[in-house]
Amino acid sequence: MARTTSRRRAVRRRAATPAAAVSAVAAAAALATAPAGPALADEGPWRQVHGSPDDGGSFTAVAAAGPDAVWAFGDDSAQNSGSTWIHRWDGDAWTREPVPDGWTVEPDAADASAEDEVWAAGSSPEGDAVVLQYDGESWTAPEIDPALVPTDIAAVGDGTAWMLSRSVDGYDRAAFFDGEIWRDYPAPSVSQAVAAAGPDAVFAAGIRDGMPAVDRWDGEQWSPMEVPDVDVPPGESDAVFTDIMARSADDVVAVGHMFWVDGDENHHYRPLLARYDGQSWSVETGDESGTYDKVADDGDGGLWIVESGWNPTMVHIAADGTATEQPLSDEKYDLSTGAVDTVPGGGAVLVGTAFEQGDPDVFTDYGFVYGTGSWAPEGAGAPGA
Repeated sequence: MARTTSRRRAVRRRAATPAAAVSAVAAAAALATAPAGPALADEGPWRQVHGSPDDGGSFTAVAAAGPDAVWAFGDDSAQNSGSTWIHRWDGDAWTREPVPDGWTVEPDAADASAEDEVWAAGSSPEGDAVVLQYDGESWTAPEIDPALVPTDIAAVGDGTAWMLSRSVDGYDRAAFFDGEIWRDYPAPSVSQAVAAAGPDAVFAAGIRDGMPAVDRWDGEQWSPMEVPDVDVPPGESDAVFTDIMARSADDVVAVGHMFWVDGDENHHYRPLLARYDGQSWSVETGDESGTYDKVADDGDGGLWIVESGWNPTMVHIAADGTATEQPLSDEKYDLSTGAVDTVPGGGAVLVGTAFEQGDPDVFTDYGFVYGTGSWAPEGAGAPGA
């Protein structure tokens, strides 16, 4: 789903699109904002289950291992660097989990393959890479090369994990946790997102030569996969995958967008949806303007897609192809999406930060969690001590 803490938040208050959704050649481009934020959702399956202005804070990453094991990551300040937040839903209530004193990392990515195999990655306020691990009892921060710039992390399910990084000093970088320590490892040529279906089926997605691209780790090496090019207009244009999900080695989904600038210097976007069936990739381009930023399994053969990371619309594509939409909106807050994840057993979870509109003397920005499916409790709840 890479983002130093205070600088990113300043961008999120101003920008109309999230950093993760912006095309490589259009990182500074602004889009018109969509209808406002998250306190009330339109009629639909998504509902707010945690967070309030009284709680404050921010949520930037999420991982779920089951209906009673959902973790939301962030920190206790929505505008500045703060102390690390890890909130857990245990099936009955949200509680703030204890972490070592002095932790100030705000994770940008997280993943879980089991209740005792949970990972989160981000950077310290000083810009050093930090990875957090939960073993079912406590959180620790295994040593990792601080020069890395984490973009995504994937728990493989056998005690190992992959973390992707932006290029460092012109070199592609990645790290692999072998069950004991993090090691520098051969890196894919794309670094936007990573998903694992097994030790020999890890998929990395992003952009290569201006086109959406996927690399696969087959247990021995990373290799580029054949992904059809997207037909973008000539000139300033490109296309990118921003997220990827792997149900199995032969059932993989990637989402993203194409981008171009017309002769009047107007910026245009179209969403991308790609599927891999074990034999080949297919790519569909949406007819309407927009970006597909993140994707999760709905637990029933369909997909939940976050359309636009800023004041998003939740797009549901059922197993039979039927598509429905649910905007998340109210009149007071703008919503910046942090991450979405599948909740094993059915449903999904979405986290982010609600930013108060206008210029009040005191902001009431806060981290929020939305849920859909039987796991999701009714109403928002305050975290425990």
